[in-house]
Amino acid sequence: MVEYMEGTSGRRAEHEGERNGPGDGPVRARARAEADMTHTCERMSVDPRFVKLRRRFAVQFSLLVIVFLGGYLTYLLLSAYARDFMRVQILDSINVALVLGIGQFLLTFVLAWAFGRFSARSLDPLAEEIRDRACEEDAIGARVVNR
Repeated sequence: MVEYMEGTSGRRAEHEGERNGPGDGPVRARARAEADMTHTCERMSVDPRFVKLRRRFAVQFSLLVIVFLGGYLTYLLLSAYARDFMRVQILDSINVALVLGIGQFLLTFVLAWAFGRFSARSLDPLAEEIRDRACEEDAIGARVVNR
């Protein structure tokens, strides 16, 4: 049987456990492990460091999206409404529109580089600290994804 919905296998296993009898250990152990994982995730989601990590990511992401969209919309509006300016020749066959169009690629790469650099310096250490704390508590055991 192919299971498409999350949780379907758990329900099937519980029903199989009911058929096998109330003392079925593996089903109860699995349910207990899932409950422990849920409890750990809930506890970690209210941790001040995790909240700080999420806030830093949201601010960083928002700033980068705003800068990117600002640059793109500026280029788009100049192309639509400042045709004379965009037509100005810089070299023989190179005009302002071409330079600004290529600048869009440059802006994208610079923003991607800035995102990676800021993440490595600000987000990754905090995420590693949170991961290490979770491992120390031994609350989620082998389910923590190692580097």
